[in-house]
Formats: sequence, structure tokens, C-alpha cells
Amino acid sequence: MKIEIIEEKDNPFLKRKDLMIMIDHAGQPTPKKEDLIRFLAEKYKVESEKVEVVYIFSETGIARSKAKARIWKEKPKIKKGKEGKEKPTGEEKPKEKVEEVKEEKKEESKPEGKEKKVAEEEKESKEAPEGEQK
Repeated sequence: MKIEIIEEKDNPFLKRKDLMIMIDHAGQPTPKKEDLIRFLAEKYKVESEKVEVVYIFSETGIARSKAKARIWKEKPKIKKGKEGKEKPTGEEKPKEKVEEVKEEKKEESKPEGKEKKVAEEEKESKEAPEGEQK
């Protein structure tokens, strides 16, 4: 497996390096993110936690892949949620309060069944002139 760095940009504002990488892997499957993280950590002499592989895409019909990676100068302070999506750190609203609000809305809902019909008839009788009631 031959790994070639096509493009390397230093991003001082976000405190990271952005890399575009071409990987030739003749006779082998597409390399795993973990393998690429290990390689980049060794090459740039950083901890593996500071290396992030954004994607690895294989080219059709050729044993070659293109990858995008980031090397952070500081460890990212982002937690991953239940679904693996990134969530910013901070306090979240407790679910109990959200459920209480939903219950209150249900109680305030419109009347149903016979009560609804009676309410509609009263409304119509108020709107209709006195001589034309149903």
C-alpha cells in the first residue's frame, strides 16, 4: 500500500492541518480509517486522538482511493452522541420537562365527540340572527 499526500493546508484559525491523500492499494481492499490514522499519527508524530479521517472513497475499477484527513493541534472538545453524530458540549434540556409540556398541551386540546358538536352548535346559534335559528 502506497500513501501519497496530494495537498496539505495549514489552517491556523481552526488549529489544524487539512490533508488530501491518494492511496494505492493494489490487490487489497480499501484501507480502514484506523490504518490511515495510525500511519498519519506516526508520520506527523502526534497522538492518534488528534487525527481525524473525514472520508475514504475508492475510485471505480482501480485499486486507488482518495481520502481527506485533519490533524488537530489540540484534541477536539466535541462529544459523540448515541447515534455517532457529533454534539457540542453543553447542557441539554432534561427530557422530563419536555414530556411535562407535551402532557399539558394534550390536556388543553379541543373537546371531542358530543362536547365538540354542542360547542359548534352554540357557536352557530350565536352567529345566526335571532329569527333564523335551527
